[in-house]
Amino acid sequence: MKRFQIALIVGVVSATAMGTYLYWIEQMTGKQLYTLLMNIDFIYQPDDNMNSQLFAVFEFSLHVLVAIIMVLIYLFMIQREFFKNRRFELAAIITFVAFLTYFPLTILAQTETPAITDFVAISDWFLAHVIFFFIFYYFTEFLMKKVNFNI
Repeated sequence: MKRFQIALIVGVVSATAMGTYLYWIEQMTGKQLYTLLMNIDFIYQPDDNMNSQLFAVFEFSLHVLVAIIMVLIYLFMIQREFFKNRRFELAAIITFVAFLTYFPLTILAQTETPAITDFVAISDWFLAHVIFFFIFYYFTEFLMKKVNFNI
């Protein structure tokens, strides 16, 4: 139960921080990075009758769910002997894999998103994932100590 509670808290906080940063970047620069983060139009297109605010909540919830799953995977993997003393590296690898989603998401997007070669957008996407990483790793470590989570 401790594992799920940690994953829930860290997933919500880190996903919200990352989403907030990308939303701010989109508002300030016009680069549609928050749109890219939330975009699932290549999987599902809502019909015109669907409330757009409700769909936005659904998209953000999927983003948070992915973050929770990432933390759960991390918490399961650090139980293995190989990763016990490589937690920082493991969190960095998991986050880097998430960063790499910029490329397939950009290719698959049906709505307007930054170009796959837009260095500034890629840099902002990377910085958003760095923010995610630091919250993901350090907040998880903090909560593991706080609740005596045994590795």
